[in-house]
Amino acid sequence: MRILSYTDSFGLLRGLSSLRKEGLSPRGLLFLALNSQGRVFLAVPEAEGMQQLDHTALRVGEKLTLNWPTDESVPQRLFHFDSVHALRDDFLVVNGDRRLAYPGNAMDVATIIASFVREAGATSVLFGCTPHQPGTWLQGGPQVLTMHDSGLVEIVPVASGLLARRLHDHRLFLLTYAEIARTGQVEGFVPVYSSPFGNILLLERRVVKGRLVLSCEQGLVEVDLTMLPFVSERSRLPTACTLSDPGDMDGLDEDATERLGSQSPAVLGRLGSEAFVLTRGRPQPWGLRDLAPAQLWGAPTGELSDIQSWVEQAGHSLELLDPVEMHEVA
Repeated sequence: MRILSYTDSFGLLRGLSSLRKEGLSPRGLLFLALNSQGRVFLAVPEAEGMQQLDHTALRVGEKLTLNWPTDESVPQRLFHFDSVHALRDDFLVVNGDRRLAYPGNAMDVATIIASFVREAGATSVLFGCTPHQPGTWLQGGPQVLTMHDSGLVEIVPVASGLLARRLHDHRLFLLTYAEIARTGQVEGFVPVYSSPFGNILLLERRVVKGRLVLSCEQGLVEVDLTMLPFVSERSRLPTACTLSDPGDMDGLDEDATERLGSQSPAVLGRLGSEAFVLTRGRPQPWGLRDLAPAQLWGAPTGELSDIQSWVEQAGHSLELLDPVEMHEVA
């Protein structure tokens, strides 16, 4: 991938206009981030691959597994977007690092991205996975609401409305478009499902075939959303979050011990019915801290049971680290 940088949102607007002429589509928007001064960083494919990003070249599930470059020439202290959803009537949903509010131009950038997405005939764009505390914003016309101030994060659009989780909560929430139209407000999220595994720490980033995975404190739950507001449970998979052998922690410093002492697996997305996009992180009451780079795991039946072996491995945090990571924490 190549990293393009723009001074501000106006530079991004001009840059996207040129990239569109080169054949860039929303699928080719790989990462989007801001630095503390509001400079925009956009990751796109190399020029020769720009026009080949159709459904056979880079699928959303694969895109979620991409890693932000670690080259010294590429800034690392950035505030990343997770997704931008361009919904009806210029209504935007933005998920990402809650520090995106610091530079002050995040919603201007999101609006430009949303226009690019709409002009391409799409409604949403998802970006690669990066670790941060979750933030979510809703914009309708000039009004912007900071949803994480009221605890609601990781909004996922569905046909009838908006799904979200609440920080420090075990329930899944829904706000219907009908309710928004009736009241003109977006504060009416109501619980539609309660997790059997404690607080919900991460939502799968999009609904696929009416299915969504909730990553919780003690396990994964897949729910069926085809009959919203009624939510039915399809399957559940309990998880282990501790190292099997306390002796594995010997020789690690305090920071490493804290980081590796508890690792929870999570589902970011899926590749149709072929594979899940998986990650892991340190469970906190509000979500997952220190998210690991995502990876694809084959799912021949498309069911949670297909990732049982991966979940069992995720309980052995040390074994999941590559040699470089092991060297860094030892």
